[in-house]
Amino acid sequence: MVVVKLKSLGVVSKFVGIGFVYDKESGWRLEQRQAILELLEKFGLSSATPVLVPVGGEQEDEAEGELLQSGGRRTPAAADRADILVASRQSVLDCPLHLAGHCVCGAPGDPVLSCAATRRVAAYQGDRALLEGTLNFDFMMKATPDGVIAGEVVLEAYSDADYAGDRVDRKSVSGGVMLVGCMVVGWICKKQASISLSTMEAEFVAAFQVTAEMFGIAELLKEIGVKVKDEYDLKVHNQAAIKQIKGENTSGRAKHIDIRYKFVNDLARKKALRVVYCESKSMRSDILTKSMPAPRIEGLRGLVMLTP
Repeated sequence: MVVVKLKSLGVVSKFVGIGFVYDKESGWRLEQRQAILELLEKFGLSSATPVLVPVGGEQEDEAEGELLQSGGRRTPAAADRADILVASRQSVLDCPLHLAGHCVCGAPGDPVLSCAATRRVAAYQGDRALLEGTLNFDFMMKATPDGVIAGEVVLEAYSDADYAGDRVDRKSVSGGVMLVGCMVVGWICKKQASISLSTMEAEFVAAFQVTAEMFGIAELLKEIGVKVKDEYDLKVHNQAAIKQIKGENTSGRAKHIDIRYKFVNDLARKKALRVVYCESKSMRSDILTKSMPAPRIEGLRGLVMLTP
């Protein structure tokens, strides 16, 4: 067996483009100011006029089959760079899904922004006005006393889906926010592998994906010696999906759902997973799946611990 001696480097201050600041009262603050500034400079958008929402309706207006520039090629450059910001910016997590394939390169290493959607995301991250951009927003991480019961950490997750959200292939988008000790520790935004035939099915598939992520976090905590409360909470705001998960509704509409998703039913029956209804205004994962007006985004930012 190989034994490796580790050297303590003290409290982390920066790691893979993320800045860390620790305060005993407020906990950890994560920021990506430098990464945002580099993205804006990379694409010549340092002076972009800020906007209040990262994705609007412009992606719906783009003409299908639009020709590339002469000698151009598709590149995910802008989508990739937007993707690095999601480490502390849940509000742009669904943007790479909208941006992928929307950039063209006239020559290798010479990215050109070709769509309003990409420019809009950059403007959302801009710094012309503190209240109109998220440049100076930090992601807060601090557990609360309510997150620990009898010495065991409470795990919970919020699951949501945007039914047929992709206007090209009509696949739905799953979104989820995971909390440990009432502290947001992870989030996902994924396009579903198959086309859902109803809102219930889309929500059911999203619940499966979020539950899998939550159980992965639970296993990691157990491996490092953290005691975790046995029953995990999954919060969904679709009543039909909740009944399907609990096995109360076994209509023919759900017979075709892939068997791998059914493990959520099994967990609910074994009391390892407690599925509860969450009203829309308190659904944290809404910010990950849909385009929303600025006031709604502002409220959701607080729920996912993104603060100025």
